[in-house]
Amino acid sequence: MTNGKNKIEAIFSERNIDEDCDTIARLLSPYREVVRELLIQGNYAKAVTILLEVLESLTYHFVEDEHYNYFDDMYSPDYVCQDMMEAIISSIKSGNFPAAELQRLKDGLEKLKHTEAYKDYSVPYVLDVWEKFQR
Repeated sequence: MTNGKNKIEAIFSERNIDEDCDTIARLLSPYREVVRELLIQGNYAKAVTILLEVLESLTYHFVEDEHYNYFDDMYSPDYVCQDMMEAIISSIKSGNFPAAELQRLKDGLEKLKHTEAYKDYSVPYVLDVWEKFQR
């Protein structure tokens, strides 16, 4: 596990679970800015890595820590992830996104589609955003 992945995992600590998982979303928010900045700098590999690491952790902890018990209508971390995904999609649309990183992103997202979180709860929602973009 990378140091970055360890930091992401720490955000999903059970002590950070509250109503709508707002604390987790707040702690994830800096990653939204990091991904945007990396894309501007052309560091697509790092941007994809961060997004996938966040989504993997979110997907795992949503089920493992029963996040579904902490919100009614709004799962706040999903909105942060959606912003990151939209930044990446925008970068892809610009035409500068490397094919190898695009494939790595596709492979990572495809893997997440087979998780319990997605199959049973449609989390992370960004997979739906990605599917709409792919059409």
